[in-house]
Amino acid sequence: MKYQIETGGKKTAVERKGDSFRFNDEAVELDFHTVSADTSVVRIDGELFTVRLMEVSEDKKKITALVNGKKAELSIQSETDLLLEKMGVGGASQASAKKIKAPMPGLIVKVLVETGDEVEKGQVLLNFEAMKMENQLKSPGPGKVKSISVGKGDKVEKGQVLVELE
Repeated sequence: MKYQIETGGKKTAVERKGDSFRFNDEAVELDFHTVSADTSVVRIDGELFTVRLMEVSEDKKKITALVNGKKAELSIQSETDLLLEKMGVGGASQASAKKIKAPMPGLIVKVLVETGDEVEKGQVLLNFEAMKMENQLKSPGPGKVKSISVGKGDKVEKGQVLVELE
């Protein structure tokens, strides 16, 4: 799995293959030990870090933690998130969108809203599977669900309207 982690404006490419890790294409030795429900000790190339989770977003893409006593805010993007961003799907390009469309062909895994629901910016509307990965489609802004044109188990095509907001 490949990810991009951003903290303090610095982006790091992280790749995990089994038990091995690469940060920005350099192999690193990483050990992870859980101390309590919210605290772990992480060793990266011999350097120890005590990490205490303070807050994790519902979609697990934003994390606030204390790392060796200093607050750190992490933003995590998967390969799919980066691909969608590159394709111009999500983010600012959909900020005022009222029709939420499938960014690529896939399968609807779960619909999390109903017609008439009030939604907030960033709220997860549905989960879909594409390229063997589960993804979340979020509301680009606040609004009310006008219509839902898909259900669990439906196959969707790129560009197909899934949810319409008013």
